Amino acid sequence: MVNPIIGFGIVYGEEIIYCEASMAERSYEIYFNGKWMASVEHTEYLNWIQASGVILPQSIIDEIGQKIESHYN
Repeated sequence: MVNPIIGFGIVYGEEIIYCEASMAERSYEIYFNGKWMASVEHTEYLNWIQASGVILPQSIIDEIGQKIESHYN
């Protein structure tokens, strides 16, 4: 079974990055331009946190989470 992947553009630093969020069992694996960057999870309090990987600003984690949520709404 192939995990669903959501792709979108995101501004990181001073450039636009192609971000992919690949659904895993309890998280999303985040790739920037094809390179794995982090795992993010949705908490019981309905916010997004980074579980592992390169430390990303919370604003980027929040934006990724919003993109994931909007994909399913």
